[in-house]
Amino acid sequence: MSELTPHEIHGMQPVLSVHDVESALAFYRDVLGFHVDFVAGDPPEHARVCADPTYASPTVHIRFEPARGGAADPSAISLWLHVANGIDELFERYRARGVTIVAGPEDKPWGLRMFSIKDQDGYVLHYCAEISTA
Repeated sequence: MSELTPHEIHGMQPVLSVHDVESALAFYRDVLGFHVDFVAGDPPEHARVCADPTYASPTVHIRFEPARGGAADPSAISLWLHVANGIDELFERYRARGVTIVAGPEDKPWGLRMFSIKDQDGYVLHYCAEISTA
């Protein structure tokens, strides 16, 4: 047992510094298919999206805040989103919507099938699935 086991730490939510929170929410909602979980402030100062608003299974959360005092370096962050089913279909949906493709679906030697896209602020999202389930 780890010393953290009793604390049941169960998730991590990246916070992305973005040029415009409303624009980021629109992209993640309308183009990538995420659900807007909440928006705080007018204009928005903090917001969050999630992949599954029903919470029927563990879900991905991503938070956004306005970049302050200079923009964050999107190349310093690597976001990996694990997909249980239909990774190639998801890739095709994003491609049809005009999402910027960094790399198409490819089987990797470490056992994952992956593709990568770029959001409107330059963050790269790597979608991956176990090859056995892809």
